Amino acid sequence: GYLRTVWILRGESAATSSTYMVALTTAMSPASLRRSGPLPRLPPVCAQMSDSAELSYRELQRACKAAGLPAVGKARELRERLLAGAPPPPSRPEVLEGALLERCLEEEAVQLLDAAAKERVLGYVRALLRYNARTNVYARSSYDKLPFHVADSVTLGLMISEAATPSSSVLDLGSGSGLPSLLLAAVNPQMHVYALESKSRKTRFLAQAGAELRLPLYTPITANVHEFARVSFVDADFVTAKAFKPLPEVAPIAAACVGRRALLHVPVSEAQVRDISLAESQLLRRGRFVYYREAVVPARSLVKRRDFGGGGAGAAAVAH
Repeated sequence: GYLRTVWILRGESAATSSTYMVALTTAMSPASLRRSGPLPRLPPVCAQMSDSAELSYRELQRACKAAGLPAVGKARELRERLLAGAPPPPSRPEVLEGALLERCLEEEAVQLLDAAAKERVLGYVRALLRYNARTNVYARSSYDKLPFHVADSVTLGLMISEAATPSSSVLDLGSGSGLPSLLLAAVNPQMHVYALESKSRKTRFLAQAGAELRLPLYTPITANVHEFARVSFVDADFVTAKAFKPLPEVAPIAAACVGRRALLHVPVSEAQVRDISLAESQLLRRGRFVYYREAVVPARSLVKRRDFGGGGAGAAAVAH
């Protein structure tokens, strides 16, 4: 019931000496054709590779999609994908999941885990991809970076386990999609892990994934960090924060949220180390991962504030 027109543009990239092909399709119903008259003509999207610099953002998106390339990102990134002729990402969910699980298993930190912990880590990745297909809690355009963040979080979990006691607990600030809080719990299931996150759509995922992974000591908390600190605290021994706030702001927030002296661990990049001029004495290095470390002490009186961890952990919690 539709008339389909395919426009194919073919050429060669001088930069990569590779042939490219862009196909554009239009489909119109007979009713639309009757209303609009002649079939509309589509403007050429990419007559030559060098012309990609002149294309609009929408035209670049269309050309990337037609060529089977990722069509999400900034205009400059889309042009680079066309010029580089990047291979298309896995399109079917099961292919994408399999590729990411395989890459996670190849990470050295994941290989150090026992079989049960390794399965919990892979279970987290499966749960994230499944949930993210319908509710956005992790940028789909950054799936290629997910194995790195998984390994980063697992490495942090192993470091904490080396310094922890049987009664230790962790508070994670700005938990987002569970990196690192869910993986800290996956590596240390015997440890209380509190995941503080302001967005309820993300804490719903955290609670669901924690239940699926059978982590009864993992507790998501839906609250703004400042509101939480005003009425509550956690007697945590460790505080973590990944992609949460600018580094100088993290320690004061952590100090406001804890009820006793704790060690703050923040994953940082080499660029942050240079830009903030961090001393090596402030850093912990494990392979290609770097963590900023600082001792924090309670910055507020505990009087009239609730000890959030005092009543034990649950599947999910909300701070009011």
